Amino acid sequence: MNAFPRLDAATRQKFIDADAALVGKPLNPAENCVPALQANARHMALMLLDDPSPARAREVAAFAESLIDASLAAAVTEPIACAKGCGHCCVTYVSCTFPEIFRLAEGVRGRADAEARVRDASARAQSIPQVYREVNRVICPILVDSACSAYAHRPVVCRAVLSLSLPKCLAIFRDGLRVDFAHATGTEAIRGYAVIMLRAALIVAGLPHQNYEMTHALDIALRDETAEARWLAGEPVFAGVAVDRADIADSHFYQLAEALASVVRQTI
Repeated sequence: MNAFPRLDAATRQKFIDADAALVGKPLNPAENCVPALQANARHMALMLLDDPSPARAREVAAFAESLIDASLAAAVTEPIACAKGCGHCCVTYVSCTFPEIFRLAEGVRGRADAEARVRDASARAQSIPQVYREVNRVICPILVDSACSAYAHRPVVCRAVLSLSLPKCLAIFRDGLRVDFAHATGTEAIRGYAVIMLRAALIVAGLPHQNYEMTHALDIALRDETAEARWLAGEPVFAGVAVDRADIADSHFYQLAEALASVVRQTI
């Protein structure tokens, strides 16, 4: 964990009290979301820093996921083409943060068939460089009968991919054509907010904040039930898991998350 000067409890509580009206509430991309971004990032950072729960990483992921779900439900008014049994996009490369991995592992652990598929997908994913993953695709090991078998535990990115056009999804994910994805209005902004807040909280807590290849990380988490506690203690549990190429250099998301983290750090 990061060591930095903390506010006294009374001063910190004033920020927490002021945040109460914003924490966990839907984000509206049409409004000024800066106060809400600060409030929710501060809430997640305090969970990681001060909550003694050994499951606090996955609890932070669950909070971020519930926030993005509420925000999407409030913001998206267009007819969505996505439906149960439509798993066309579940063949693409997926990366996420480690708290999301622990959350996903919670929904998979104990299911021998799913764990076996994760092991197989992990081995295959490690053999294919990310740049080739759109050609040599690895089907998500959580997919069963074209539906997500750990739907309630799926990562942020999976929640934010809402399409307005099934034909475009088929063209992209089935036929490999270069056409624009038909994002529902507001989904990209809301996903960006969720990513920035979660990363800012991880930065403040001194934990790895980048996105990592999902199947390899999930395989490691499933093999070791102590992985979350060890990771929170600073152990390199996921050494060898590939960082998303978009995160190898300082990305735009990282720069925004670092700026948010700098503000939040001064208020806790």
